[in-house]
Amino acid sequence: MGRGLISEDVINQIRDRIDIAEIVGQHVSLTRAGQNLKGLCPFHQEKSPSFTVSPSRQIFHCFGCGAGGNVFTFLTRITGASFPETVRELGRKVGIEVPESSGGPGTHAAQTGRIEQVNQAAAAWFQQQLRDDRGGAEAREYLAGRGIRQATIDRFGMGVAPAEWDGLIKSLTRQGFSQSDLASAGLIIARDNGSGYYDRFRGRVMFTITDLRKRAVGFGGRVLGDGTPKYLNSPDTPLFRKGQTLFALDAAREAVTRTKTVIVVEGYFDAIALHQAGLTQTVATLGTALTPEHIQVLRRFASKVVLLFDPDPAGVRAALRGLDLFVNSGLGVKVVTLPDGDDPDTYVRKEGVESFARLEEQAPSLLDFALEHSLKTAEASTIEERIRSVDEVLRILQKSGHPIEREERIRLVAERLGINQQRLIERYPALLAKDGSGPVARKSEAQPGPSYKGAPEERDLVYLLLHGELTPVDIRRLRPDAFSVPACRVLVEKALAHLGQDGRVGLRHLLDTVVDDPDCGSLATELSMREEHFDDVRAHIQGCLDTLDRKRAEAALRDLIAQLKAAEREGRVEDAHALNARVNELRMQKAGRPAAGVLSLVKE
Repeated sequence: MGRGLISEDVINQIRDRIDIAEIVGQHVSLTRAGQNLKGLCPFHQEKSPSFTVSPSRQIFHCFGCGAGGNVFTFLTRITGASFPETVRELGRKVGIEVPESSGGPGTHAAQTGRIEQVNQAAAAWFQQQLRDDRGGAEAREYLAGRGIRQATIDRFGMGVAPAEWDGLIKSLTRQGFSQSDLASAGLIIARDNGSGYYDRFRGRVMFTITDLRKRAVGFGGRVLGDGTPKYLNSPDTPLFRKGQTLFALDAAREAVTRTKTVIVVEGYFDAIALHQAGLTQTVATLGTALTPEHIQVLRRFASKVVLLFDPDPAGVRAALRGLDLFVNSGLGVKVVTLPDGDDPDTYVRKEGVESFARLEEQAPSLLDFALEHSLKTAEASTIEERIRSVDEVLRILQKSGHPIEREERIRLVAERLGINQQRLIERYPALLAKDGSGPVARKSEAQPGPSYKGAPEERDLVYLLLHGELTPVDIRRLRPDAFSVPACRVLVEKALAHLGQDGRVGLRHLLDTVVDDPDCGSLATELSMREEHFDDVRAHIQGCLDTLDRKRAEAALRDLIAQLKAAEREGRVEDAHALNARVNELRMQKAGRPAAGVLSLVKE
């Protein structure tokens, strides 16, 4: 992990003041499991929680994909920030100042930092324009007409972009930002004739898009009047990706984590209206369809998802597109259908939260919603279209990974369409074979992490070393070259390099040293998290050490024999005589003494 120019002392101070469980809990829904905490892994798709956090050791490990590390590792992976950025972020939380010297002007960190500064200045300018007596009047009237209160405007950093071509450019350049800075942030657009730039957002109500770190990463704008496009977003930048970002997630995270439920809507005003009504577990997509990255983000915090899209055909299609994304994701998904003519914003304002809660309670699952849509199509179609619709229904059913659920729904479909259930069952395998899909062909959703392949005594010794069970006498018997598994060998080498004055290993420091090592980091966090049981720990340790000593002696003996044969072939009589004597002596010692004694004859 690149640490830039940040001193180890500063890093250690920050690490000692941070609780990894608190930090991870802001991104992953965790539940207590003995001494540890468990949740769904944010780094791969799984239905059963295999992601584990150890508050006592201040590390995490996923037993599904092998991801592991400390609090710095977690945040760099979950946010995409660099190591220095992560250290500074955590330093601010605990009141430790971190020098800004790591990384030069051309680094990615410097670029994203500059874009963040530009966005913060732009957000402040948009908000100031909304407060302007004359310039913000139309926007204030529009927001009032939509029932948006001042507290909500402040909470979501709403503002207005005046209908001017260069208002933002003039203001921000006076503050010291260059046009290149504004262009990198996507706030301005180059003129076709090459004569300069103009503001991207003009004559629009503005929404500040913030990430989970509360950084202003981009903007959305709703046109005032009848212009097009109706909604306009910032383009993708090094700091902002529409397909990975959900509006209001930072405001919704606490409620989502508490309720384990997230409501997903399509628009800014829908999300803001629901938050204002008290449904603070609401997020919105940014004018894009849901993506696999969105699903991964949602899984960090929630176990249930409520899709609340407009009841028009476009909204129905948006819900149906989510089927492939959510299937076997481990998330329970419902689809709330609003009355015709209503969108989430207007419905919650007219009918209230209680009415919405009843709709949510009665809402079908996403699979049932998709089936109902296909069944309606099948019932109102010609014979040919009916056949195609039935096949579509069966394709939807095969997306369920639960065989009993599939069988029950096939029965209901047969009754609904008046088709013999056996005919559907016979058709089902044929469709799976044709599509090359279905539960049988589907790959395991949780790819296994790096599996341990090697001698069990090596694994057990490293496990017991990481759990503080080896005495200084045991540790002195460890020889890295006796370990055939590279990850175990590296762990032992690093452990011996971190011996304290008492002859024991500084386990916390050892883990911090190896968590990001590509050779042994995953094994270290996995073994640290495991809870193995040995009937007699001391006897097991001695047995493992004796086995390693014996194997090491046997390897030394094989090496001597190979050298002896080479000396005999090459006619080196004196060398052959000396090697033969050492081989015979080693064999006698091995036959009559414990393996540890044999090692006195083996060159260190």
